Amino acid sequence: MSAGGRTTSRRSTGPNIDGFTGLVWIIGLVIAGITCAIYADDGTFEVGAVGRSDDYSISPWTSDDPVVAEESGGGVYEGSDGAVIRLSGVDVTQPLVVSPEGESYISSVRVTGPQGRIVTPGEYEGDPPRFRPLADGRVAIFVEQPDVELWVDGSRDENWRARVSSGGLNRANDVVTAFSSADFLHIGEASTARVTVRGKGSVDIQIVTPQGTDSVLSGDAPIDQSVAWRDAPLVLFSVTAWDDAGWRIEFPPSPTPSASPSPEVTP
Repeated sequence: MSAGGRTTSRRSTGPNIDGFTGLVWIIGLVIAGITCAIYADDGTFEVGAVGRSDDYSISPWTSDDPVVAEESGGGVYEGSDGAVIRLSGVDVTQPLVVSPEGESYISSVRVTGPQGRIVTPGEYEGDPPRFRPLADGRVAIFVEQPDVELWVDGSRDENWRARVSSGGLNRANDVVTAFSSADFLHIGEASTARVTVRGKGSVDIQIVTPQGTDSVLSGDAPIDQSVAWRDAPLVLFSVTAWDDAGWRIEFPPSPTPSASPSPEVTP
């Protein structure tokens, strides 16, 4: 009988403990909700991604009210993840270069025309071109219209700061040879080149066109192969070399225009 009484006693205390625990849990939720509401009202508590809503976190150029980066002078801009840099009168014969400053991180830059209008198609249908960082962290961009919007993809929990400049790269039309990393422009009608690598190191090659940034080669020496890219009036080559790799890029000669036939003289 005494054992049965102890069993009955334990069962009678269980619901009381569970009810108390549930009450504490509900009170905690209420307090947390009130705290969030207070801090959200005074602007010290942020909900969701910094600088943009979740609706436009993947494609901020589709927003009717995007976050605009602040200009601090000298081509330096600062903004949150997904903020837009608006430029006008850009020289389309020169590449734009977005250089992160300080500890800023930029994973890519999308490019549209004014108001998010897609002028140059990207890799996927319905998306603008994506430009990724080169080996040194800079992002090189080609545009096909003078008025552009640069949509910066940075860190979701902190602002980025970057300088936008134009030009400043060497040009090559026939053969380029080096034993170190280098960036250069190619102007011509070619859409292929022959790459040769010798030594004991390795190389990575990125190519930038108005359609975005592509990685076209990555490997250890020896290498002797061709690389190709989409037709473009201007192409940027970014070669990253490690160790003792010596590389050579040879472009096919530009076609010589045929001479116009001389008019026949009628006697």
